[in-house]
Amino acid sequence: MQTQKLEPNQSLALTQVNRLLGRVFSIAATLVGIQTVSNAVSEYAKYPLNHLWFWLVLAALVVSHVVILYTVWVVGDGRIGFAALTLSTVFAVVSWPLQLGDFRLEQGVQPWIWWSVGIAGISAVGGFNFYVAIFFILALPAAWFFLQISEFGAVSEPLVALQDASFAFLFVAVLAGFVYALRYESSKVDEANQKSNQAAIELARADAVHRERDRIDALVHDSVLTTLLVSANATDLEAEKEAERLAGAAIQKLINAHLASSADQSISVTSLFGALEVAIRRQSLQITIDTEGASDEPVPSEVAAAVTESALQALANAIHHAGNGAKIEVLLRGSQKGIKIVVKDNGRGFRPSRIPKDRLGLRLSIVGRVQSVGGRVFIDSKIGVGTNVIIEWSAN
Repeated sequence: MQTQKLEPNQSLALTQVNRLLGRVFSIAATLVGIQTVSNAVSEYAKYPLNHLWFWLVLAALVVSHVVILYTVWVVGDGRIGFAALTLSTVFAVVSWPLQLGDFRLEQGVQPWIWWSVGIAGISAVGGFNFYVAIFFILALPAAWFFLQISEFGAVSEPLVALQDASFAFLFVAVLAGFVYALRYESSKVDEANQKSNQAAIELARADAVHRERDRIDALVHDSVLTTLLVSANATDLEAEKEAERLAGAAIQKLINAHLASSADQSISVTSLFGALEVAIRRQSLQITIDTEGASDEPVPSEVAAAVTESALQALANAIHHAGNGAKIEVLLRGSQKGIKIVVKDNGRGFRPSRIPKDRLGLRLSIVGRVQSVGGRVFIDSKIGVGTNVIIEWSAN
């Protein structure tokens, strides 16, 4: 069951909880719906209810139950169905006097719409935001109480009506509290996972810069050492000119090394892949890493940051969703044209077209992040086969 009170940036655990709650609720709602229809048909056969309003209300409730089943089990987001059930129940309560017309039920006979009142309050938790849901949780039992003590209800004593309304309220309030508590704890898990992923990303960035600086320092050291050796052994004009040329090259490398400390400097493919390997090993030692094409080709720092973040997010998704025993591989490929990173697993798989809107980890942290620096992301996934996330960036 979805609610809209909490919206963390990453929603791995929260999405799973929403899906489970939605499916459990859809089954419970269907059972209650069957009971509601059974009671409705029984009262319709026994009492002279208004034909038009009876069938109109019953159809609205049945359609809302069908929409819940479709949106939960097929679409993957049941909020429209949950909202429809709540609103159709409100419509049933409000229109009950029109169903009765001039007829009145016998004392002690519950109107058939009573069976939908409790489940509609729970449905409001999934169909609306926090404050609107609270309104319906309070309003539906209150409306039922006033309906029962009015001339259109079948209970003449307010105390009995109050007991019915209180039962409906407590039933919904307890379950709603459970849903919100479970979702809150799930959001805390997501927050912890996000912080862990972000820490891994920052470590990978720092490691890449450190590796790049070590590489530059080594080049500068070798250049200076070569210049000193040539200068020391220069015995003629030709050797002195060679020493002078090498000294100029060494000075230029020193200047470049100084500029490399700025935030917008590029790093090499070798440094980027090396940092990614370290970051992947921190996530799990069971992941297979295959590296080809590591070179001194430059990669802009913003591109390196984007592909690092996206690759580690894709890896986190694979670890969380592929399932126990799934094999996870990371392929790192470099060339003169650019870089390519593939995160693949042979786990559960999914349908990319049915990704919920709140799965921001895939939509933003992977696809959007890479696209922001001119790269591309391809997602190939099949149920029961596995998932490939392909991240590409071209220098041209």
